[in-house]
Amino acid sequence: MFAIQRLAGKGSSMRYHFFPLAFVAGLMGCAESINHDEVLAGRRAVEFAQVAFVKHDIENGYALLSDSTKRRVSLEKFKEVLSRLHPKAFPTSVTASEYEPMLGEKAIYIYLVGENSDEHFSYRLTMEGTATTGYRVLSLDRGSGLYRPSNRRQTFKKSPGTQP
Repeated sequence: MFAIQRLAGKGSSMRYHFFPLAFVAGLMGCAESINHDEVLAGRRAVEFAQVAFVKHDIENGYALLSDSTKRRVSLEKFKEVLSRLHPKAFPTSVTASEYEPMLGEKAIYIYLVGENSDEHFSYRLTMEGTATTGYRVLSLDRGSGLYRPSNRRQTFKKSPGTQP
């Protein structure tokens, strides 16, 4: 597909000029660039985990979910999910260990580890947002510590805390 510009020439003849390069450049300008801030996303993930998992503050944890998640999941359902994810106990501490940007998406995975005196916990939180908009929890799951391998997953140099 090419952009066509019709120009009137001398006399009554018409000329058509094809501007494929300008058209392609114009399309590329429409593509949105997505920038992630993994440290900010990690902080928000840890903040959520400390509130919802460590402190068991269901209502304030629910408030930290993304708007799209709150539209699909009620507070009562959120409470059920947290209970199902923690059948024996909750962690007493949580830290962010790894992150994985989702290419072309306004979301980033944050991998968390937690522990208490008897148990180790592994979580993957999908954080919705960008460096500009900030991040909220879109989804969460608890794994056995092993998630699918990815060449985009990276280790935090220093685990982000909740303070800037």
